[in-house]
Amino acid sequence: MIQSMTGYSRVMRHCAQGLVTAELRSTNHRYLELSYRLPEGLSAFEGAIAQLLRAHVKRGRIDVSVTVKLARGSTRRLIVDDALAQAYYAQLLELKSRLSLKGPVTLEHLLALPQLVSLSDNHAQRQAIWKDVEQALQAAAQQLLARRRAEGRRMSQDILAQLRAITARLKAIRARRPLAAASQRAQLRQRLKGALGGAGAAVSSAQLQEALAVVREVDVHEELVRLASHLTHAKQVLRSAQAVGKTLDFIAQELTREANTLGAKASDAVIARDVIEIKGAIEKIREQAQNLE
Repeated sequence: MIQSMTGYSRVMRHCAQGLVTAELRSTNHRYLELSYRLPEGLSAFEGAIAQLLRAHVKRGRIDVSVTVKLARGSTRRLIVDDALAQAYYAQLLELKSRLSLKGPVTLEHLLALPQLVSLSDNHAQRQAIWKDVEQALQAAAQQLLARRRAEGRRMSQDILAQLRAITARLKAIRARRPLAAASQRAQLRQRLKGALGGAGAAVSSAQLQEALAVVREVDVHEELVRLASHLTHAKQVLRSAQAVGKTLDFIAQELTREANTLGAKASDAVIARDVIEIKGAIEKIREQAQNLE
């Protein structure tokens, strides 16, 4: 099912360890990119989180935020490294003497030094917390997927509306072609006379090529056929179960190319206005396609 690349989900889960909150924020990106903000001790599970999310999304930047508010009575405890504290203290005294510094070495000085105090790293507790975090992330991923799909449906409906608008304009252009062709034929006669040098004149290769170019300039049949073909392809893509954003963006580029050629060839003001409307609808399709997975 078609998905938007934008979405947000937030799941809170009460568990034996405390309160786990998982947030996922999805924005546009060319590929799938994951960014993490995890509690201390859970960074080791980034690979598992990536695998979980890749099962749900294929493109987009996903910001993953997890917080864990531990319940009272948590088994985590504070650890002071006594040996490191004694080593720090000895080094500070030596440094104080060497630099002829005054004043005592205080506990405040020691606490400012790294890794002196830490929280217990209980493997079993980490695993228990991870199970709760995993369940919260799974629920958040499902919620994000539902929202991305709902947004994707709205966007695909808008794209279909633009495709119908383009189809209507092409129908109007086909209906207008006989009238425009009469005017173009008169202009063509004049241009061919100039290119061929008038009746009875010898025709050079260069003049013949110029005359052929004049004829091709006024023939928009090929552009109309290719535009119709691209429209059919776009509708087929919208029914696909795969990621469609890149394909629709490419089709929009092809539609733009054909519309530009059609506009350049058509020397009729009414057709020119239709082409402008077609190009506006194509631009809307492209904007939406760039937001789709």
